[in-house]
Amino acid sequence: MKINEVAIIKVGQNVSRISDDGLKVHIFYTFDDLNFDLTHIDDEYLKQYRNTQSNQLTHTGDIVVSFVGTKATVVTEDNQGKLLNQNFAKIIIDESLIDPYYFCYVFNESNQIRKQKLMLMQGTNLPKMTPSILKDLNVNLPNLQKQSFIGRAYFNLCKRQYLLKQQSELEEQFFLKLIQKSDVENN
Repeated sequence: MKINEVAIIKVGQNVSRISDDGLKVHIFYTFDDLNFDLTHIDDEYLKQYRNTQSNQLTHTGDIVVSFVGTKATVVTEDNQGKLLNQNFAKIIIDESLIDPYYFCYVFNESNQIRKQKLMLMQGTNLPKMTPSILKDLNVNLPNLQKQSFIGRAYFNLCKRQYLLKQQSELEEQFFLKLIQKSDVENN
């Protein structure tokens, strides 16, 4: 089944078409925001807020895809209200057919989509997803219960990897300070 059969794709705003006043008012959603959302999901909280508003502002629970980074995530409360530019799209899915977290897993990690992306984006100097490529990706959908299990497991893995990286960085800072303190005491 093609993605455009289970989802509506709303491409972000072309920045050159936004007035200067509009540029001052809005905060743009960035790839860093996408990575934050991917590692800070709070599933119980998001269930309350999921909606299908179709404008270019992010809302808690929306699925956002980056065309440049070819990654998808579910927007957290920290990044709601940000404006999507043309490098992003909001994906409005039929939740009776596909789980939002499973969609992100499939788009980001599954071999079936990875192979299609490589084939469809072949021959470009800078591989970039386009809305037409996104619409034409084929996805196999297990039952919703299995999708939910896989999707939640994927987001839990992303969060775990983020926390392990944070722990490693804090340990490095701690030990460097100990070493530096010891070095100062010896002089």
